[in-house]
Amino acid sequence: MRRFALSLGLAIAMSGLAFTAADAYGLNCAVGTSVNNHARIVLKHKTLTTCSGAMGCKCVSCYDFSGAPTSTCYPLVVGKPK
Repeated sequence: MRRFALSLGLAIAMSGLAFTAADAYGLNCAVGTSVNNHARIVLKHKTLTTCSGAMGCKCVSCYDFSGAPTSTCYPLVVGKPK
């Protein structure tokens, strides 16, 4: 029981630290709504990422710590609502 309590306390402390660090760095992120298959995220005429999920994707775009833009699309398990 002590081992469980210690690991739970450590997990909560680490998650708090991670959220505090993310707030301190002020990451600029945008979460897109559900997009269609083969949709592209474009910045200054350059494609950052493309949706390759059969049911569509949820896309996230951020600026990393060096200021470079990054983008990722995660495939949806369930189809988009109409």
